[in-house]
Amino acid sequence: MTENKTPTGLSPSSDPSAQKRRKLLFGKGAVVVISSIAVAAFTLYAVIVLYAIMTAP
Repeated sequence: MTENKTPTGLSPSSDPSAQKRRKLLFGKGAVVVISSIAVAAFTLYAVIVLYAIMTAP
């Protein structure tokens, strides 16, 4: 990454390069955490639905 190039997804700012990298890393980490929560919620939903179907009379 060059010094003057702003990474994709980050608005132009006068932050130093190290701070831009830290912001990018935090943003990517936030996406991973939110995605993990969504996958866990869907998995719980699917397990409940399958349990309800299996135990239905």
